[in-house]
Amino acid sequence: MDDTLHLGLLGPVRARRGPVELDLGSPKQRLLLAALVLAEGRTLGRDQLIDVLWADDPPATARNVLRTYASRLRGVLGRESLVSVGSGYRLVRVSTDLAEFERLRDAGRLPEALALWRGEPLADLPGPYAEARRAALEEERLAVLERRLAADLEAGVEVTGELGALVAAYPLRESVRALLMRALYRAGRQSEAIGVFTEARRVLDEELGVEPSSELADVYRQVITGSLPAGPPFAGTAGPIPAQLPGDIPDFTGRREAVKAVEELLRTGVVAISGLGGVGKTALAVHVAHRVRERYPDGQLHVDLRGAGADPADPALVLERFLDALGAGRVPPGQEARAALLRTLTADRRVLFLLDNAASAAQIRPLLPSGPGSGALVTSRARLSDLIGARHVYLDVLPEREAVALFTAVARVPSGRTAAQVVAACGYLPLAVRVAGARLAARPRWSVDDLLARLSEQRLGELRVGDLGVEASFALSYDQLGEELARGFRRLAVPDSAELTVELAAAVLGRDAREAERTCEELVDLSLLESAAAGRYRYHDLLRDFALARTPETERRAALATVQASWLAAVTGAAERAMTDPGARDLLLEEASCLAAMDRRHRGAPDPELTVGSTLVVARALALVGALDPPPADPFSPADPRIAYARGLLALGLWEAGTHQVVHGKAALEAALAALGR
Repeated sequence: MDDTLHLGLLGPVRARRGPVELDLGSPKQRLLLAALVLAEGRTLGRDQLIDVLWADDPPATARNVLRTYASRLRGVLGRESLVSVGSGYRLVRVSTDLAEFERLRDAGRLPEALALWRGEPLADLPGPYAEARRAALEEERLAVLERRLAADLEAGVEVTGELGALVAAYPLRESVRALLMRALYRAGRQSEAIGVFTEARRVLDEELGVEPSSELADVYRQVITGSLPAGPPFAGTAGPIPAQLPGDIPDFTGRREAVKAVEELLRTGVVAISGLGGVGKTALAVHVAHRVRERYPDGQLHVDLRGAGADPADPALVLERFLDALGAGRVPPGQEARAALLRTLTADRRVLFLLDNAASAAQIRPLLPSGPGSGALVTSRARLSDLIGARHVYLDVLPEREAVALFTAVARVPSGRTAAQVVAACGYLPLAVRVAGARLAARPRWSVDDLLARLSEQRLGELRVGDLGVEASFALSYDQLGEELARGFRRLAVPDSAELTVELAAAVLGRDAREAERTCEELVDLSLLESAAAGRYRYHDLLRDFALARTPETERRAALATVQASWLAAVTGAAERAMTDPGARDLLLEEASCLAAMDRRHRGAPDPELTVGSTLVVARALALVGALDPPPADPFSPADPRIAYARGLLALGLWEAGTHQVVHGKAALEAALAALGR
């Protein structure tokens, strides 16, 4: 297993060891790491690092805080990676995306180098040091991008669209304008090339008070005199030019970093976008395809592979459609022969393939083009890890701001606190947000508050409009599960826990830890469960609701019983250890809190005797370590189970109130008094 430490600066600062993402802590702590990475193995002294972190205004505790940051990073990265040298620090034995970018750049592999960028470098890092290094890194990226565009232009690739966007983003960058003028001239658009120069002269005069550079002026003279070298003709095809892309989404919202990443990764060939149903994979792929279609003058092909349903498309039939669209004439029989002909036809062409809703890598492989100029966008709910050579993008739910923007655009209502509550109730899932907005737009007499109230009562039932529905989308994935995996999907949703550990999953499933982890990982691969970190898992809120709605009562009770039994054992063991080990007290309180949360969520739903047992074990354990003063009467062995249950709730209420859980403590006390008839 690869356990190399990889550090990334070409986007948000991040670190991973092998496939495991590492938590790098606060922005200042990540800034310290970034500075050490940029030092390229050199030692940075204490005073240098204090300048990096606080510039001219360090706090009085700067040295201590610096040591704390370094200690925390050492705990995350490993002592062998971050070493102390005098009063300073340096990094050793790490790989970085910046070093890989420079290696690929120097080797002339420019598209691969640019594909490493994940967004703005050093994103979200504060201070003047980060700002200066961010600008320097962005300048390096632009220089490589210009080299790649110049090479594409000399090879006869149509790049006017990409260059036009680059000029709009960097209007003072004359070298990009010069490339755009050359590209327009070679495309027979001389007047537009002249217009680019005229606009450059105006912008430079207004912004900087200078004339265009001699390089740009020289290109202009060659354009107006017709003496600019013509270069090779743009690549094209004599056959039919298919244009099969679905229409772009008119109100496509957000995803700026994902769009940029997919656009760049697509230059390397195949990009596979995965994520749970309704997260917006198809919308992103279609949107990117429209943005880059000028790169693929020989056509764009599209197919819905129906991978989420019970009847996925046959690759041989899809190949027949593609070959016909590309003007193949007679289509040979058999999948292998058709795939070979597709590779032949695309060897020297620039064609974009949008392969939507794939079931597996095996379904995709025969449909991929062969030539370096073509690209393929693949979407799938499954993570196609065995699709060799593909670059993978996992799509998560929308950030709150983008989800609110999507909801208000669809619903045609102003943003506000209630709109934010609606998208939170939708779990920030784009499909759910869109459906909620469409329902509100179709009912002008409803207010946003009305919609929120309905979502509070029955989320999945309300998130349906026309043929769009969150529950139906989830059902497509669930219905493809085998019996055992479907059972695991349901039972793992039962515990009221923000995260599932492997140990908790094993208790719920009644399996050993290895089998439980295998089940969880299978669900992660199908985007039915999320991996928060190695050995830790969580559900999307709406997926949890969906799973619970399909869990039979007997199965739910059985899962609750195993979970509570596991927690009861943990509470009992922690209470015993706490008598001699003060460190066990925190574990006891944590486990007791889990049981209290379960009693609140499922009160009355599990076996009553088990509920009574859990509350009394918690009360006894807390009393043993002095975290609870028990009621005067002994609550631990009453004859009447009703009284036992009430006293157990009373114990929980007293404990929670004592630890400032006032709302929950009050609820438990009131329930206890009601049960006692007082």
